[in-house]
Amino acid sequence: MYTPTRSKYNSPVGGDRFIPTRSLMDMDFARSAFSNWMPAKKPKEEEHFNPTPKDEYRRKIEEHFNVDSEGKPRRMLVFRTSSACKRKLSFIDELQVESPTTPRKPVNPVRHVTTHSDLILDAPNLRDSDCLKLMDWGRENILAIALGLSVYLYSIDSRKTELLLESDNYDDYPSSLAWSHDGRTLAVGFSTSRIEVWDAVRVQLVGVVEAHGGRVGSLCWNGHILSSGGSDGLIINHDVRSNGRMVSRLRAHSGELCGLRWSEDNVRLASGANDCLVNVWDQRCMQQCSKYLYQFRDHTAPVRALAWCPFKSHTLATGGGPSDGSIKIWNTSNGNCVTTADTGSQVCALEWNKHKKEILSAHGSGENLITLRSYPSLRKIVDLRGHKARVLHFSQSPDGSTVASASADETIRFWKVFGLPPCPSKGGDESIFSLKRMHIR
Repeated sequence: MYTPTRSKYNSPVGGDRFIPTRSLMDMDFARSAFSNWMPAKKPKEEEHFNPTPKDEYRRKIEEHFNVDSEGKPRRMLVFRTSSACKRKLSFIDELQVESPTTPRKPVNPVRHVTTHSDLILDAPNLRDSDCLKLMDWGRENILAIALGLSVYLYSIDSRKTELLLESDNYDDYPSSLAWSHDGRTLAVGFSTSRIEVWDAVRVQLVGVVEAHGGRVGSLCWNGHILSSGGSDGLIINHDVRSNGRMVSRLRAHSGELCGLRWSEDNVRLASGANDCLVNVWDQRCMQQCSKYLYQFRDHTAPVRALAWCPFKSHTLATGGGPSDGSIKIWNTSNGNCVTTADTGSQVCALEWNKHKKEILSAHGSGENLITLRSYPSLRKIVDLRGHKARVLHFSQSPDGSTVASASADETIRFWKVFGLPPCPSKGGDESIFSLKRMHIR
């Protein structure tokens, strides 16, 4: 006698194999019913009775197999199963329609992603360079932009433009801009290694610093500390409270600094340069030593696109130049590359969404796109088109809803791509990074 072996799908106790009870079977009737398939007499149905699909199924089974010619129930095949087997065959119940009174699961609201720019400004004489930072959006809702030899302040609220400064030397042009955290002080780096600190409210120069041996292409703030990166490969931290006194001097790049950015918690500094390297520095040990915390060598082109995650302070996004075209997500707690995506074109700038798990990337060398991607997969959500040349700079509004992009086509476009922060729910504090359904229009 053949005994089937136990498979990995059988339950550990009792199993799911039905064992026939042969003493209760009527084999002659079973053989006749299967061979002839003679329908039995239909029982009388009650008046005003509306059978359900389950009742109809049971009636047909009893009609053909479980009753004799006189309508009496007969045993054709009898099975017994182990009491330990608790699985049920409930394929009929799946056909039942959901009751109207059953409460429905709440659906997340649809977020509309606008693919056209909300406002376009002319930006004549905007320099087309990979190593400059010529635009920054301050906390007072003022956009600073360097055009040619001049720096302008554009008020988003009043839609008015004001000239902050103008150089009279063609070789001494503004090469980098950075607003302080309060949005009242603007640092301006120049091609002749000079850094000027301006009071934007009074439109007054308050300090001048000279420390680099070449042009200053990168600037960023950490409280009262102003960090600068130059073509000499140096990173210098200045204390603006003491007339720009040098706090620390870092050397770890052999090429010109392309990008410089502090993390959201102001603990770590990321730097990218023409030597294709990305260095991560720890603020707590800068004065004791000039050694970087991590050095990333995975990019094969200059790195100017740097962006720290607003909801994971140790997460850094980097973008490679024309011969690289990749976006990489790094965990700066252990130095590992978490995610990478090949975009097929130069990555000029990156900006995180402060309200949802998304990241925006600016591209050149081809279609000159702005692409919204999901995090952590870096899957493309939608492309934003409009610029006719490569997109050089990104800057985000104080409320995190709008991103300004400056392009080599000498225009600045404003995109309401991130949307306003969600209102807190009455039932509790829902995470602002919950996933939402998305509708592209």
